[in-house]
Amino acid sequence: MFDRGDTRSGGGRLLYESSLVEPDLQRGSPREFLASTPGKLSVLAAGLIAATLVAGVITSTVIGARDQRTENLRAHTEPLANAAQGLYSSLSIADAAVTSSFISGAIEPLAVRDRYNQAIGDASNALVTATYGVSSGDVESLQLLTEMSRHLAVYTDLIATARANDNVGNPVGVAYLREASALTQNTILPLAERLYAEQARAVADTQTHTAQLPATAITVTTVVLIALAIAHMYLTRKFRRRCNPGLIVAALLMVSLIVWLVVAGVVSTSASERARTEGTQPLSVVTKARILAQQARADETLALLQPGSDSSEGNYVRHTAALAEILGQNSNITSGHAAKAALADASAAFDGWRDAHQALQRNLSEGDYQGAANVAVGPGSLASTAQFRSLDEALENAITELRAEELAFMARTYRSMSLLAVGSIVIGVLAGFAVAGGIRPRLSEYH
Repeated sequence: MFDRGDTRSGGGRLLYESSLVEPDLQRGSPREFLASTPGKLSVLAAGLIAATLVAGVITSTVIGARDQRTENLRAHTEPLANAAQGLYSSLSIADAAVTSSFISGAIEPLAVRDRYNQAIGDASNALVTATYGVSSGDVESLQLLTEMSRHLAVYTDLIATARANDNVGNPVGVAYLREASALTQNTILPLAERLYAEQARAVADTQTHTAQLPATAITVTTVVLIALAIAHMYLTRKFRRRCNPGLIVAALLMVSLIVWLVVAGVVSTSASERARTEGTQPLSVVTKARILAQQARADETLALLQPGSDSSEGNYVRHTAALAEILGQNSNITSGHAAKAALADASAAFDGWRDAHQALQRNLSEGDYQGAANVAVGPGSLASTAQFRSLDEALENAITELRAEELAFMARTYRSMSLLAVGSIVIGVLAGFAVAGGIRPRLSEYH
């Protein structure tokens, strides 16, 4: 009836084929397009794709920050705390060694000098380790380390002067020794104890933070999963189809991300909590016990250098009472098997040390200074030196075992989350492609 020409054989107006499509539909406004079904599908696709990508990015950001805190804990904070307690112990051992040589009143034994040199070397190494471990933003810790380095140099100079005077029989050497020991006990060791306390608190705070599920990432991913489920129900009703494979795949990817988050989060949280309760907390207690023991040993030896002074003996009683209270809670210090045997050895050595100290005090009360000195620094197995060394070694072994336990749980905390930061991005991108693949066939029906 009609052709593609400009006229009809009867001379009337022609109906153009292009007029069969409404011109307004071809040149509709963006608002009209968005109100149409293709527009709604386009907006839905864009929103869901953006949501899946945002879920992946947020999860990656949250887990990445968590991993960074854990890695910083493993690489800096914990080693710095360990270096601080090692520094304290090394300085105490050095001070005890050089004090013992003066108490004996004879030529300094080579073993005692070697022990002093080893302890000073260990203290210097601990200072270097701590300096490299502390971050540039931790101004307070840097100041503490600077002060300790400066005072340690003064201490070694005082000891060298004391030895030089003692070697030529000059009694002023004891005065230099007392000044050096006072510098250690009143200045350097309190700085080291303060540094350790601050870093141990930082370790505990980080572990408390990481011992929590990544709630933000789980919430965001769950919201995206709900959005995908609602979109799927809309499409099935709109197009009367049972399922949309693309949206189902995207939803399954979100489900896998949630499951991964929950499982990894539970493992990480459990490991971090165990690192705190079975590592950090008992480690802090045992370290405090070792510090108390070394303080008491310093009190014991200083009392012999200051005959008639009651302050050193009073400090010894106070420090050993606190130490006895800690060791009396052996079964409560750690809930696991780590360090239990070492703590039992420490308790036995502590009893032997107190027996030796009582013998020392009896000799002093009887006016037998040389007998007291023999008990304090003598080579016998029942002497105070041997008993204290057994106590210190047992506490050091306990610290080593507890730290190993702590580091093992820290590593498990990190490993459980290490792949999730990258995996969440991959899952988010794949879910976005799945959404696009699910909605594109519905859009193609309108072309």
